[in-house]
Amino acid sequence: MSLEKMPSTWHPTGQVHQWLSQESWSATETQDASRAAHKALDELITFFETRPASVHTLDVNAVQCFLDFSYAASDMPELQDRALTAARRSLTALLPPYLKRAPSSATCDKFLDLLDYTAYAGGIYPAGDERLSKMVSLTNAAAADCGSLQAALDYDYHRTLDIEHFYSDRFRELVLWSTLQIVTGRDFRRILDADREHIEELFDLALWSVTITDAQRLPGLKLPDGARELLPQLWHFLSYYPFTDAQAYARKAHDHTFYDTAYLATHIGYVPTGFGRHPIRVQDAPWLFRFLRENFYAVLDMGELDMIAEFVDLFRQYGCTEENDLQVRDGTRYLLRLYHAAGDSWIAYRRSPAENPDDYDLIHRPWTGGGGVRARIMEPPVEGTYGSIFRGTFRDSR
Repeated sequence: MSLEKMPSTWHPTGQVHQWLSQESWSATETQDASRAAHKALDELITFFETRPASVHTLDVNAVQCFLDFSYAASDMPELQDRALTAARRSLTALLPPYLKRAPSSATCDKFLDLLDYTAYAGGIYPAGDERLSKMVSLTNAAAADCGSLQAALDYDYHRTLDIEHFYSDRFRELVLWSTLQIVTGRDFRRILDADREHIEELFDLALWSVTITDAQRLPGLKLPDGARELLPQLWHFLSYYPFTDAQAYARKAHDHTFYDTAYLATHIGYVPTGFGRHPIRVQDAPWLFRFLRENFYAVLDMGELDMIAEFVDLFRQYGCTEENDLQVRDGTRYLLRLYHAAGDSWIAYRRSPAENPDDYDLIHRPWTGGGGVRARIMEPPVEGTYGSIFRGTFRDSR
């Protein structure tokens, strides 16, 4: 809570921190944050009630945005119940085309979609529900048709997670750009940065790691070869990955590569927690904790609601609050400032007056903003939960 006790690499940069209040967190602010979290859920529910077709265009995002509000929300039982009801409504609207199909018709090209829907169904419908049983059967048939996870993906994920290949490519770039720098006199930086396509593939694999881990909670569900090994392979690769800080870029956190890397980092953080269900530990990924802490104020200065909210959301999953963590306090105050400036609305927030957000952008503001300001009680990773499967994966891979 004090700069004197904070590592120097975590210290505020830029201007934003200077005009945030340095007073202790107050009971009034706690109530304000709670109201803002409830308003975020209200706005999401209203969005889909007034635009029912958006459930189909947004697909699984129309389910996940509500499920995230239900996680670690035992301190807000009314919000938790409303969020689960809304998630069930969205999923029930999406499943009919699949429920009409015979398992024998499920082919490999539908495996990933089926896995997503079935994992959600396992968290929404009770055991023994016919819809859940049917989705498990369909997913098993598609998994059998694939044979392997590689067959289901449209890129070579083994190559994506090959450390030696990654760094050999970077070395070749180093030689090329160093030569160009000598010839042209220009300063070519970020040699060790991955290209944006590679970041996108890592982002995709992080999300599939969550889904595959979640799906393992379901009795009778079968996964193709390689699926259970994805998570430890991804984690091993990421432990050697160069998460380059904002200060290395001329445009700081506004740089496109840093921007993509920061969103990759936040979604990596959701892998241990199952999108906010369970606690994350510093020792799970020291490299991730370092990146989040040392780049928080650069992200705060950049000012995008969604990204700031995801950073604060993850700090909460480490067990931090406004009362015990300066970065959480500063981030929450900034988010509430944006919320109030938009007329006490998350969905009305605009990055600029000229912005014309699509449906995903519109729901992403209350989805992330609500998560950023919402206090929570993390769920213990007891037997049968997502958290226990995540922990068991690493225990078994040692």
